[in-house]
Amino acid sequence: MPKILHVKDPEEVMAKAQEFFASNEDARFVRRLDVILLLCDGHPLPYVAQLFQMNPTTIQRWIHRLNESGFEGLKDKSGRGRHSRLSRENLEQIYQDLTASPALFGYESARWDGKLLSYHLKTQYGVELKVRQCQNLFKKLGFSLQRPRKMPAGADPVTREAFKKTPRGNPTG
Repeated sequence: MPKILHVKDPEEVMAKAQEFFASNEDARFVRRLDVILLLCDGHPLPYVAQLFQMNPTTIQRWIHRLNESGFEGLKDKSGRGRHSRLSRENLEQIYQDLTASPALFGYESARWDGKLLSYHLKTQYGVELKVRQCQNLFKKLGFSLQRPRKMPAGADPVTREAFKKTPRGNPTG
């Protein structure tokens, strides 16, 4: 009986693989070839699309590109997609800005968020990005979302501090 193999953390492996395919041009080309080979082998489009977690329309476009231009049609062409409004130098400077306190720029906020970054980019760099795009920019620059811990308003500071230091479910200690 064949031994069953198990991947240690399949969700993480899948996420990293998807990230790799998204960022590596050669990997995207090979993946497209894999998809097309399965179709050539007679597997139905819906099955292949589900297997690779892709939109069937995307695969149909690849087939049209393959039929029109051969294997070159499956490669990414330079200049595809929208170009960033921020240069590499801008991104490096924005990274430096985000490592500093917003107060250094005259903002009243104690921390950076998408709304503040959107305003900062407009005033400092002349670039308008929506809040969601700014949240994606945080991720692109290697920052993660940090939210302050919520505390009840008007609570006694001593009681609140004591509560934080006790184990959950035992407020009396």
